[in-house]
Amino acid sequence: MAETFATDIAKSLLRKLGSFAARQFCLAWGLEGGLARLEEILSAINAVLSDAERKQSQNDSIRFWLQKLKEVLYDAEDVLDELECETLRRQVVKTKESISRKVRSFFSSSNVIVFWLRMSHKINDLIDRLVEIASLQPDCNLNEQAIDYSHVLHEETEMRPSFESFSGLIGRDKDKEPLPMSPNKLHRVRSVLFDGSDIEEPRCKTDCGKCLIEFKRVRSLELLDGCELLPERIGALKHLRYFNLVRNSKLKRLPKSVFKLQNLQALLLGYGFEELPEDVRYMISLRFLFLITKQKRLPEGGIGCLKCLQVLFISMCDDLEYLCEDMQGLKSLRKLGIVGCKSLISLPRSMKYLTALEFLGIVDCEKLDLATMEEEHEKEIKPLRLQTVIFAELPATLALPKQILQGSADTLQTFMIGDCPNIRELPECISNLKQLQNLEIKSCPTLSQRCQRETGEDWPKIAHIPKIDVDDYDNDEETSN
Repeated sequence: MAETFATDIAKSLLRKLGSFAARQFCLAWGLEGGLARLEEILSAINAVLSDAERKQSQNDSIRFWLQKLKEVLYDAEDVLDELECETLRRQVVKTKESISRKVRSFFSSSNVIVFWLRMSHKINDLIDRLVEIASLQPDCNLNEQAIDYSHVLHEETEMRPSFESFSGLIGRDKDKEPLPMSPNKLHRVRSVLFDGSDIEEPRCKTDCGKCLIEFKRVRSLELLDGCELLPERIGALKHLRYFNLVRNSKLKRLPKSVFKLQNLQALLLGYGFEELPEDVRYMISLRFLFLITKQKRLPEGGIGCLKCLQVLFISMCDDLEYLCEDMQGLKSLRKLGIVGCKSLISLPRSMKYLTALEFLGIVDCEKLDLATMEEEHEKEIKPLRLQTVIFAELPATLALPKQILQGSADTLQTFMIGDCPNIRELPECISNLKQLQNLEIKSCPTLSQRCQRETGEDWPKIAHIPKIDVDDYDNDEETSN
């Protein structure tokens, strides 16, 4: 696995401390003074870190100093995570309609004071340890570097990164950490790939749950077929950000405790998965969801409540006929992909409210008619921000959705239509898509004929588009009226 540098950890911590979200948490818990002092000391240390890491290969004292520093930085990361987790959990419990007296007592003033005292002690301990580390800095003429963090001061989502943060994690088995044999080191592990067939540690072979719970600070977790049942205690992995079950075909359901993971940002479910319950709505930090399910209908009050969700991929759901009707709640959704859902009949009309959506791809849904997402007598077209639209392998679709295209008249840049043999013409609104740069039409015989250069009936609608690729026709030169 690639080495994690102290500079990277320090920069991540400073971004968190300087973010708008962090300031909100500080005010909520009355910890702004301690965290401000922590940020001040960390900034001073960080100024020399780049130079220290360049020189450590030639200087043992610098290398030892960096190792000690990394231990404190990891603990600081855990403390900030704990603060965020507790704040998010409070938000979730407050949104539930019925709360038992036992749960309400958890958030009584006495418990708040206990938590505040514990966090204050941890922050002060971190400050003392960092001051000591700074005093032990080797006298090796380390050069300070001015670092500007002003660009992160107003980023509300810095403590919960966007979906791009997860693209590099998917499928990178060689970068996952091997399980350490020393129990004292388990709390340092941040990323785990769990394959029960390859693990030599006896406890992990016989009890996946007992093994997993040892990794209390893990951020990234991928479980292969070696783990058939998740323990209820998995809800205690409150630092978990990325949870990948795509290659686990034996896991059928998630335990209820999973939905206590309020810090989770990416959830990828596998081919054996049967049902995603409504409780997914309590994963309020979720940014990325890859869903395979055997459900016929996605229930309301579940996925549609994920206000922070940025990417939703629904794939290979052979039994799925309907999506949830409350998609208007996905205020942050930027990418939506629906692939290989053979039984999907219709799309919810609430999709027209996905005003943050930039990418829409619907592929290989043989029973789906795109017209189902349209309102017959819609007078007001909702403004959208779609930049890329892909419709492919949709034999039941007879016409393109005009309202979606019209709503994206000022933003749509790429439009691809493939293997939709029953779409016979382009809607008139295509001529209004002034930002459209690329149009591709493949395996749509009638539509392709109507879009032939100069001679096709629909050519006047698309003549303004710079790049057009219609079956065997290719025009890379710019055209204009």
